[in-house]
Amino acid sequence: MDMGLRRVLLVVLSLAGGVAGVFAVIGLLNLAYGAGVTLERYTATYAVLTGLPLALLVGVWLDYFLGTGILREGPESGQDK
Repeated sequence: MDMGLRRVLLVVLSLAGGVAGVFAVIGLLNLAYGAGVTLERYTATYAVLTGLPLALLVGVWLDYFLGTGILREGPESGQDK
C-alpha cells in the first residue's frame, strides 16, 4: 500500500474513532448515571474536547500498526542527535 494512502487512511480512521468515542462516552454516561445525556446537552465544546484527544490516541496506535512514520520511533542506538 502506498505511504500517502496509509497516511490518509490514518487521518480518516482517527477522526472516525474520535467521533465514535464521543458517542461511546455519552452512552457510558447514560448507562452509569442514568443522566439522560444527549449530544445537544453535551454541547459542541465538550464534544470537541472529548473527540480530539480520543482521535489522537487512535492516531498514535494506527501510526504504529500502519507504519506510516508520522511519529518518530525514538532515539536510535541510544544516541541523542
